Amino acid sequence: MKAIPKIGINIVPVPIQLLTRFARLAEELGFESLWSGEHVCLPNSEDWWKLYPSVVAAGERGHSRLVPFTPHTQFLDPMVVLASIAAVTSRVRLGIGIYLLALREAVLVGRTIASLDQLSGGRLDLGVGLGWTPDEYSFTGNDWNKRGRKMDETILALRALFEQKSPEFHGEFYDFPPIGFEPKPVQKPLPIHVGGFGAAAERRAAKLGNGWYGAASHIPAVRELLAENGRADDPFTFGMIDPREMIARPELDNLAAQGVDRVVVTIWSDRDVARGGESQDAPLFALEQYAKRIGLA
Repeated sequence: MKAIPKIGINIVPVPIQLLTRFARLAEELGFESLWSGEHVCLPNSEDWWKLYPSVVAAGERGHSRLVPFTPHTQFLDPMVVLASIAAVTSRVRLGIGIYLLALREAVLVGRTIASLDQLSGGRLDLGVGLGWTPDEYSFTGNDWNKRGRKMDETILALRALFEQKSPEFHGEFYDFPPIGFEPKPVQKPLPIHVGGFGAAAERRAAKLGNGWYGAASHIPAVRELLAENGRADDPFTFGMIDPREMIARPELDNLAAQGVDRVVVTIWSDRDVARGGESQDAPLFALEQYAKRIGLA
């Protein structure tokens, strides 16, 4: 068989009581990474879904069924989830995608990120993005209209905190003199993957990121922008997530041919859970079956 991309698993739909067992099994089966994501506070209104990118792209055919979650989906804090998983695993990488970085303040979130990378032994992959709804910005006291500038500056401030011996930064959103900031992340540099749906996200990834976390169709544009930024030879990971479907082996081969380095998969469907029985262990059964189908286990 041809080499396939690294396979990560989307753990957002995993029942909370199964998370640590699921993580240990995924590591035993040889999955490369486990990825948590987030929404902080979606509005509970009839039209909450209308700005979701796939709905907007569908135009008149757009419907709430195109969104793979609801305002009531249980989103645990990804930093807390991955810390609990780090404690029961030793090899599998721990990913966050997408983390709404522009909702945070750099020094505070930098301490959390560095702590998680330290406690996991340098296994954190941080996927960041702006999100798609202004409500999460207003609900958390942030300015939707400044989100792009704040995202860029937060990434730069984190780089200063993580990579300078005595970090110092002066910008629009953050201004601090030389400060003490220890411990720093184990990884140098800490992998920051930028996700999104448009040209601004592509530019941000090529200029500030260590990777892309989005549709494979963006890869040629990001590669071109990397070259324009003098980064064509820099280490860079092209990753993507499918929040709805299990991805079969032929499609994994096709994605590898398109230059995708990592695919984050949601591995269970209603059919697979049904075949696993009515017990709460059905997601574990689905994970094992998927590993067999793609030749991983």
